[in-house]
Amino acid sequence: MNNTHHFATKQRQTGAVLVISLIFLLLMTMLSTSAMRGATMQERMAGNTRDYNLGFQAAEAALRVAENYLRTTAVLPEFDDTGAHYIVNSANRPAWQAYPPTNGSGYIEYPADVAGTARRPRYYLERLITARPPGTETETGTAVDEIYYFRITAVGYGGAVDTDGVTPLASVVLSSVFRSR
Repeated sequence: MNNTHHFATKQRQTGAVLVISLIFLLLMTMLSTSAMRGATMQERMAGNTRDYNLGFQAAEAALRVAENYLRTTAVLPEFDDTGAHYIVNSANRPAWQAYPPTNGSGYIEYPADVAGTARRPRYYLERLITARPPGTETETGTAVDEIYYFRITAVGYGGAVDTDGVTPLASVVLSSVFRSR
């Protein structure tokens, strides 16, 4: 007897694997897009931090040059609101918030380029007060040199520039008080 059984080999396919694969692909795409956004943001933050550090170091270098100038110059020029030598809180001193700073000639530019920065740092000087050390009154017959105090304000620029190719995107303003001799 020849028993031939024919089983039904056709089964109904629902496409569940295809739907699951598409959902998995969608999740992977969203995850990779999010990771790329995070990496891009971290790259921008690192660039901005680098720019800030370059500006800070440039401003610090300008402060040191100004301090050396005050320390080594035998006779300082008159502090009369010209040539970057200002009376304390003068209205004529540069406003560093603007670029280029207002009062364009009212600052001293750093003598050399600073590697990686868009511009040379700048500074200006203000004479604050003078003081005579206690116990050195002129009535004793021996005159003692007065001690001068100065405020040095410097601005340093980062390396990145705006789309115009000139205006630095980052600037750091530092200020210090310096006592002469």
